[in-house]
Amino acid sequence: MDHSISRRQTMKLFCGLTVTGSLAGCTEDEAANNTTTTTQGSTPTATQTTAPSTGTAEPTATEDTTTTTQTTEQSDASGKSVSFSTNDGRTAKGTLYSSGSCAAILVPGDGYDRTAWEPQANAIAQEGHTALAVTMDTDTPATKAKTIAGAVSYLRDEQGAKTVCAIGASSGANAVVRASTISGTTIDGSVIISAGGAESYARELSGRLLFIVGKNDETRYVQVTKGMHQQASNPKRLEVLPTEGHGQGIFDTDQGDALQNMIVEFSTTVCSG
Repeated sequence: MDHSISRRQTMKLFCGLTVTGSLAGCTEDEAANNTTTTTQGSTPTATQTTAPSTGTAEPTATEDTTTTTQTTEQSDASGKSVSFSTNDGRTAKGTLYSSGSCAAILVPGDGYDRTAWEPQANAIAQEGHTALAVTMDTDTPATKAKTIAGAVSYLRDEQGAKTVCAIGASSGANAVVRASTISGTTIDGSVIISAGGAESYARELSGRLLFIVGKNDETRYVQVTKGMHQQASNPKRLEVLPTEGHGQGIFDTDQGDALQNMIVEFSTTVCSG
């Protein structure tokens, strides 16, 4: 413990001894000069500054200030928060990282949001590609697929992407498979991680395909992912990782780096044509 007397303690002692004259100089206004910056893990959070209140609260980095479709909004960590129209007329949210003629859509599974994709999105962006992590706040598989179809249109029409791949985990993987079958939606490559449904759509998948599952994941996810791989057309590849991790949970295991490298390598391969 530090036993030295701080400036605040010294002032309190001085003010306590002062019984005559003005006490105006004894207020603790030094707080206005004290600032702290908090960093959590590898991703810096917004700087937290202790300062005199102005009466106006600033919005947090993840708040969306408008629901206007197909517009860029305020910063969301290292990306930009955007909104876009889905195929069925709803407005969906996403975080856009970098820009480029090739783009990857990152689709979370249940229990995750778009911010969970930030490390992978940044890794893809560092290769010179666009990454769009989307929010999946709909209830049915069909509407989730239409959100992805809307994201494809947004990237092609609004961001100028010539090539688009989609990466989905768990229920997000199921949505990617369904979206690939929607008329007018062209996905040039898909990464299917721990799929547990939509197996009947596998034969309709097109483009380059990568299927990934944990060897010790629940039986149905292993079986469905492998079954999709068997039914899908070439070019395709299956990776069974030595882990019990599921979907995006694999990133929290010792296979996390391997999975991220596979995703970045795959998106670069798709982008190179």
